[in-house]
This record gives sequence, C-alpha cells and structure tokens, in this order.
Amino acid sequence: MYCSNCGYKLTQRKIEKILKKTEGRTIDSNVVYVCPRCGKIIKNGLSNDDVKALARASHSEIHKSRNIINSGMCFLVIATILVAIGYIFYLMSYKANAGGMLVTNCTEYYVFIILLVLGCIAYLYSFISLFFGIKKNREYNLLLKDIQNNIFIQ
Repeated sequence: MYCSNCGYKLTQRKIEKILKKTEGRTIDSNVVYVCPRCGKIIKNGLSNDDVKALARASHSEIHKSRNIINSGMCFLVIATILVAIGYIFYLMSYKANAGGMLVTNCTEYYVFIILLVLGCIAYLYSFISLFFGIKKNREYNLLLKDIQNNIFIQ
C-alpha cells in the first residue's frame, strides 16, 4: 500500500504489525491506515485523483532516489581521492635515512592511516547509498509503470 500524498510504502510487515495492535481485524478487511511520514490516511480503494496524486508522489520519490544515487557517486569519487592521497603519504613514510624502511612513528604514516580510515568510511557510505538509491528508484519506476498501464491496484 502506498500513501497517495507522499508516496510512502506501507509494507506487508508494517501492516501485520499494525493489525496485531488492533483486535478483531484481518488483512482482508477494509482498513485505513495513517501515513507515518505525512499523517494522511492510506486506504485500499483509490479514486482517479488519488492515483494522479500517487503518480506525482512517485515522480518525487524517483527524484529523491536520483539525489541519493548522486550523493553516493560523489562520495565514491571523494573516497577514491582520499585513498589515493593516503597512498602517497604511505609512500612518503618510507624514509631514506632509515635505509628505505617503513617508519611507523612519523607524521606521514599517521596521515596515511587517517586518510585510509576516512576513505573506507566514504566508500562504505557511497555503496550503501548507491544500493538504497537504486532499489528505491527501481521500486517507484515499477509503480509508475503500473499506474501508466492502468494495472495498479492498491
């Protein structure tokens, strides 16, 4: 079930959780829910105006998912730059006066460790946001395709 106002998806797990709290109702009964995001009522049967509002909301959610994907891609580039600079500092931590050996108590080595940690965190954030953005984009594109083909049923 989707909120026709904001496009929030009410999954089956959330519906079952709500039904456990209310007594004497089943999944098949005509139940209305309150959207946790916008506070509007989510109902089973949608009119034409509600379907049009859901299409507008799905376009908005697709736009948000593209922003999430763009954020993930930016952090992917930032992480690559941080790791590359960290590798340069790693190479600088090999000291000539120490016989070409790695010196782990110099400033360059500490900067390398900090940049490597920040790069790994940025990589993690970028992959997570890319995954969720692509998932959300695919979900709302399918919803919009169902609405356009007139096969959407709430």
